[in-house]
Amino acid sequence: MSTLRVDSIQGQTAGTDRYVVQVVNQTTETAVNASGGDVTSTGLSLSITPKSVNNKILVMGSVNGVMTNAVNTGIRISVHRGSASSDTKISNAQEYAAYNTASTDNQVNVPFSVLDTPSTTSAQTYSVFFTRIAGSGTARVQSNGSQSNITLMEIAQ
Repeated sequence: MSTLRVDSIQGQTAGTDRYVVQVVNQTTETAVNASGGDVTSTGLSLSITPKSVNNKILVMGSVNGVMTNAVNTGIRISVHRGSASSDTKISNAQEYAAYNTASTDNQVNVPFSVLDTPSTTSAQTYSVFFTRIAGSGTARVQSNGSQSNITLMEIAQ
């Protein structure tokens, strides 16, 4: 028989591997249309309160979109820190586009993933927007009951 004796147990210390502190997620099935070049909310908007100013937030998910009756129409997805399209865009040069190449409805899934450094312990809201790009058709997200989702993960540093 073996005996394990421990004088003390300490939490994780600086310089060790990173770990997930907390995870929150949201899904939506509410259909939203966009016309022209308008920046439109997908309905995905979620808040998280970081435990440390040094931690990062991994924002990831996917948007289900449909381009209706148009050739070469697409959607561009952007992620913002805040609830308005005028708030800080954290996706930088990473905008995500998907194109319909037929004249019939075409459903696409547009994944996104962005690592943010908010440098605060105040609640942070992350929102996902889309824009119809090119073509002249209608861009719609969450059409016909399809789901879009967002997940926020706080990563300890």
